[in-house]
Amino acid sequence: MTAQPAAVVNPLLNYGPDPWALCHDGYFYYTHSTNSNLTIWKVKSLADLAQSEGKVVWEAPASGPFSGSVWAPEMHYLDNGQGHKCWYAYLSAANRETPDRQRIWVLENDACDPIDGRWTVKNELVTPDNKWGIDGTVIDLNGQLYFAWSGWAGDQNEQQNIYLCRMSNPWTCVGDRLLLSEPHLPWERHNRDADPASVRNRILVNEAPAFLHHGDHLFVAYSASGCWTDEYAFGLLHARTDSDLMAAASWTKCQEPVFSTSPETDTYGPGHGCFFKTETGQTWLLYHANPRPNLGCENERTPRLQPIGWLPDGMPDFGVPVTEVVLETGE
Repeated sequence: MTAQPAAVVNPLLNYGPDPWALCHDGYFYYTHSTNSNLTIWKVKSLADLAQSEGKVVWEAPASGPFSGSVWAPEMHYLDNGQGHKCWYAYLSAANRETPDRQRIWVLENDACDPIDGRWTVKNELVTPDNKWGIDGTVIDLNGQLYFAWSGWAGDQNEQQNIYLCRMSNPWTCVGDRLLLSEPHLPWERHNRDADPASVRNRILVNEAPAFLHHGDHLFVAYSASGCWTDEYAFGLLHARTDSDLMAAASWTKCQEPVFSTSPETDTYGPGHGCFFKTETGQTWLLYHANPRPNLGCENERTPRLQPIGWLPDGMPDFGVPVTEVVLETGE
């Protein structure tokens, strides 16, 4: 279909933590965290989000292991292992009565359009070592599925790391988990909370991994430092696609953030992004940020778009946060 360029002004909505989108059959499908359901927006242009109503396609139950803290939904159109493509949604959730047992869950829908059909819980995605986990994401790389997420090394809330594993199908992890990143660099360790007694002052964070495949490299962007700080920012890992992706030695970690706070464009604590391509081949980052300093990770985070360029060495160029972009329709 012919692309219809549209001016998009950041932010796209007045609210939208953990945003996610993709282009599919000429439409954009968008979602974000609601804490209680999976809501999908279907639009011709992301510029239309503010004038569109999302459709609630799945509600968390009143009780049980995925009844509360429904965070970071993503939708992927994947082969179900039997030669048929289905929609799969990955989201984090926990029992309202035991919020410290946050796990990742998989929803399935075999309709052609994700706002049609019926979304059902396929299963809990049991990650290797079966620890607390959030922000799950998946990529199909030459027929092999890989899953990345943010999780605890043990059973205590002390540090969130980025992990990677293989999958045998869209709802089953296999093998061991690989530690991709932990918050050891100075810029990843900001966690000061205004309340000196807050537990946040002892928590270190790497979270929200996002895959980006370009040429012969696979990238994983992630968010580091506490989301309650304005130092929350994007880090980047990369590996060659012809390497053993389950070997730590295959991965290189950028030593400085690749996208961070920009007071000039009222962008504070940018993080939790995803990547998608539009029909011209342009790569986009969709992320959330605060419009003013010291707002933390509560109800002020809004979704924003950023074009991604490419450097001569094949590395992505995030640039600095922009306030307006021109975006064509989906594929």
